[in-house]
Amino acid sequence: MKRAISHLATMDCLFSLAEVAKQGDYCRPEVCEGQRQIMIRDGRHPAIDLLMGDHNQYVPNLTELQGDGRRTMIITGPNMGGKSSYIRQVALICVMAQMGSYVPACEARLGMLDGVYTRMGASDNIYKGRSTFMEELTEASEIISRATDRSLVILDELGRGTSTHDGIAIAYATLEYFIRDPERLADDLGAGRVLQRLSAAMMLPAKLVKALTLFVTHYPPLCELERVYPEHVSNFHMAFLLNEPDINTDDGEVQPEFITFLYQLTEGAAGRSYGLNVARLVDIPVPILHTAARKARELENTVNARRRTKKLLSDLLSISDRSSLMAWLQLHSSLVQTQENTHPAISE
Repeated sequence: MKRAISHLATMDCLFSLAEVAKQGDYCRPEVCEGQRQIMIRDGRHPAIDLLMGDHNQYVPNLTELQGDGRRTMIITGPNMGGKSSYIRQVALICVMAQMGSYVPACEARLGMLDGVYTRMGASDNIYKGRSTFMEELTEASEIISRATDRSLVILDELGRGTSTHDGIAIAYATLEYFIRDPERLADDLGAGRVLQRLSAAMMLPAKLVKALTLFVTHYPPLCELERVYPEHVSNFHMAFLLNEPDINTDDGEVQPEFITFLYQLTEGAAGRSYGLNVARLVDIPVPILHTAARKARELENTVNARRRTKKLLSDLLSISDRSSLMAWLQLHSSLVQTQENTHPAISE
């Protein structure tokens, strides 16, 4: 009896998958055992695509990861722009393909995976005395210890549960750990057994992980990893339209931006996350939005001023002769005067 019930359940599952594939215009994936790759053309989220009905409203996207090439995608973009839905879509398509199902895409070629490891969301564990951030790092630690070069690793906003500097540092170091080649690390540090010593000291696995990785973040410094490892890392963002830039109203208030989400995965990194747009969508009171927009503008201006000052000093220190110095002073005289008025200590 149990065997008969098990067979009926299996048949029900297979018929259900076949029916869904027929209704949703799914394709037959090509599974390549000897390759480490994920190539999904016009992939869609199976659940969201179904909930949207027959109007073809879900925006399909391309995914291309190569184990020996660009195996890491850093995904940025505005809040609510579709980043989490996209990475869930990739994971679901990989699971469906490996279980023998058709997948919601126009074309799919995937290697065999030994696991799909995810770190998403935010929750604490009061029973075990763990804060939200500790739970986040516990999950990340388990992924680091278990993932291999045949795994798909998905990390969504790692490091957001602590201060900005600590969060960026943890996210950068963790992502770089998944990117770097073991041979390159050994060459950089100049020691044959350095990986084993490093692993023992930091309680890390003996080998670095070259897993296929999707990393969602709001930290712009992480996008610099594309420049450091151009052969393995690509920057992407979820496209959007900026309908209403920051403007000053008659009463001097700064208005937050208004964003139109396009949900299209696009090459390149997004410079901002436009969190105030989400605050507007959930009806945060207008006075709070104005105050937040003004404070965001002040902080951004402060950071930009520091960057300009740093560049000025860098250019100045690179000058080695008097004629170049006089030309530089003439070119930047107005800007230097502004910096002196803003930062009297520099002129002194």
